[in-house]
Amino acid sequence: MNTIEIEEAKKTAAIEACSILHGIQGVKLVGLGTGSTVKKFIDVCLDYLKNKYIIASSQDTLLYSKIKGLTALDPLMVNHIDVYIDGADEVSINLDLVKGRGGALLREKTLAYLSSKRIYVVDYTKYTGRSYLYSKSIPVEIVPFTLNYVVKNIAKTGLFEPALRVGGGKDGPVVTDNNNYILDLKPLKPIEDPLNTHKLLKSIHGVVETGIFPAVELVDVVVVGYPGGARVYTK
Repeated sequence: MNTIEIEEAKKTAAIEACSILHGIQGVKLVGLGTGSTVKKFIDVCLDYLKNKYIIASSQDTLLYSKIKGLTALDPLMVNHIDVYIDGADEVSINLDLVKGRGGALLREKTLAYLSSKRIYVVDYTKYTGRSYLYSKSIPVEIVPFTLNYVVKNIAKTGLFEPALRVGGGKDGPVVTDNNNYILDLKPLKPIEDPLNTHKLLKSIHGVVETGIFPAVELVDVVVVGYPGGARVYTK
């Protein structure tokens, strides 16, 4: 893949998402997800965001927002968010998403549930054009003490091959901002029913949250960036 082309696509999508935000009346609270595309969005939409209150999904996003001079609120201070902006790792034609490569899936999903409008910004490599999810592993946040139980019972479903995510900066498991572990679940077959697959995984003792974001519950708009422009998909 052409890295420069992908970065241009991210920027194009971020500019389009910022334009969409300008058209929404009465926005005061903006939730922000985690990852490189969100940082790109902050960069291109900085003037708009400086007049809003930010609720960040992770320490990484919080630090970046503060560096850029944005005003952030503690998530525990709000029970409603006007608009949520985030990236995604995989997007189906039905706008079901896989998220969580940055390890912030629980907090990202919480902010998405709190928001009146959810807008996801991706480059063209993340939009599959398929009716199912399959190309990316599904991150699942789990309580560390339950690791062996969760791995055994996820394997029993026959749907995934689970693997504990380990850190790149230090030895050992990746630990989330909630002090939990992450399992990455490699799909063994296409996920035709993301909502019920999510519910199945959540029913396993020890699973805190999954990286499946079903369109029916958590997606309003997806902006897909290309080097020469962006396409907007709505639910």
